Amino acid sequence: MNSEESARKKLEKMFGVPLPKRKVIIGYDSDGFPKLHEFDLVSKDSDILGEVKSCRINATSFKGALNDCFYLSKVKARRKMLVLTNKDFYSYFKRKSDGLVTSDIEIILVKSKRADY
Repeated sequence: MNSEESARKKLEKMFGVPLPKRKVIIGYDSDGFPKLHEFDLVSKDSDILGEVKSCRINATSFKGALNDCFYLSKVKARRKMLVLTNKDFYSYFKRKSDGLVTSDIEIILVKSKRADY
């Protein structure tokens, strides 16, 4: 089981609902066509949305996680989460992203069964 699957199982147990990957409308282009993004965690009613990141500390990982927060900011949901599975990256991202991520996005640590790398 990879880190994303492990985090999904823990969060499904915590929330009591399935959280499969699913595409969600995040906006519309100038012709009125929907723009879609596949989120890692989506409840059936799209009330819970999340992205899972399992990465090391580096600029590329930081930008990727920040990009995930951008997509989360484009949707309406009761609960929006950036789920990080690496303790060191979680601390780094929380510190570096302070003031950059909208307050309705929770940045949470869900350690995977795999060892941190």
